[in-house]
Amino acid sequence: MSAFVDAVDRARAALTERAVDVPSPTLASRLAALRSEGLAAFDERGLPTRRDERWKGTNPARLSGLTFDRVGPAGAIDEAILDDPRVADFGADLLFVDGRIVRSGATRADLPAGVRVLSLLEAATEIPELVAEKLGTLVDPKTDAMAALNAGLFEDVAVVALDPNTRPGRVLRILSLATGTNEGPSACFARLLLIAGKGSEGMVVFEHATVGDAPGFTSVVSEFHLAENAKIVGAEIQSGSAGRVQISQTRASLERDARFASHVLCLSEGLVRSEVDASMKATGGMAGLYGLFLGQGDAHHDHFTTVEHAAPHCESDEEYRGVLADRASGVFRGRVIVRPDAQKTDARQSNPNLLLSEGASIDTKPQLEIYADDVKASHGSTIGQLDEDALFFLRARGLDEATARGVLTRGFAQTFVDALFDESARALVAERLEEALARLEVTLENAPEEPDA
Repeated sequence: MSAFVDAVDRARAALTERAVDVPSPTLASRLAALRSEGLAAFDERGLPTRRDERWKGTNPARLSGLTFDRVGPAGAIDEAILDDPRVADFGADLLFVDGRIVRSGATRADLPAGVRVLSLLEAATEIPELVAEKLGTLVDPKTDAMAALNAGLFEDVAVVALDPNTRPGRVLRILSLATGTNEGPSACFARLLLIAGKGSEGMVVFEHATVGDAPGFTSVVSEFHLAENAKIVGAEIQSGSAGRVQISQTRASLERDARFASHVLCLSEGLVRSEVDASMKATGGMAGLYGLFLGQGDAHHDHFTTVEHAAPHCESDEEYRGVLADRASGVFRGRVIVRPDAQKTDARQSNPNLLLSEGASIDTKPQLEIYADDVKASHGSTIGQLDEDALFFLRARGLDEATARGVLTRGFAQTFVDALFDESARALVAERLEEALARLEVTLENAPEEPDA
């Protein structure tokens, strides 16, 4: 038995004590079934291995050797955590600490009627039937061990529900913090459930980070249900310490004429596995998947995306950009599946990557699986270094080597930031990215100087 599985066995023994006691029998029954099915599926499947096609690019040995001493908060929440600058600056509607929602903005006056941002306990009072119907239906624990583990051990859920034809009028923000203590590594399991009614529109920013070094394990599962003509943007910011393993799994289901855009910014210093799947179930859907991952040190970023065209006259656009320095490694696996009935599909996929050191590496494999004959589709991937002519141009105008490299790297990353249409979300992403690029400056400054022309 691996150290990780042994830690899971200890965690499940304490699950009953941590479980939220919801007042709705219907939702309580759904939660019990989901947790039971999740643990049973994890016991059956076990941890991923290299034989699992979805994990070909990542060695799961680091995961199996990981241990944690607790799941969820260590007793009462440390009030100092609530004074963390990220909490104040982020302005979260919901705040997770180690997988438990400790601050809710569900009663905020600036949310119009028909827009709800709720913890699990609040949702159990206000919309229990809707949550029971939707929770856990897009992520199948029987086919994915890590989804099964989250289903078995999650404690709380951030629920965002938009009634038909409603708009929040601003970005909704959810922050999840993982903490470390002297007791040892921790594990936290968080979930987001977004239910968008017919004709509704909104944007959610979901950031998960660690406080201090905080070694351990983080699992995040997000489900997006988009009804007819709904338009939803989900932006996810992933950051974490070098000693933390993070797995994020996002699933989106689109009905007729729905539009979904996912923006993933990955800045973790440890091992990250990020999955985004979007399925267009009816005609007229549009899915946009956009990502930027920046790895340095010994970071490993694994991004696995799937876009399913299951109906005709749907469109998808995908671009993931990678920036890797030091000994960091990256993986991109992008699948576009066009089902037999999905005629008149228009699908685009791109994965440009920038390697800033000889020790950095990227394993990229964009894939098209087309089972229809009236399709327009393209895909491609590039791997390169900073353009020498551009470097020469900047240095000829007085910039030193490190500054010139920094300018070009920022320019490569800026495309991702510019794709965010909301000004406040764009400013937040730009701030987080700039913090990471500033840390990267050390790498750029240590790069060998090119001889002067």
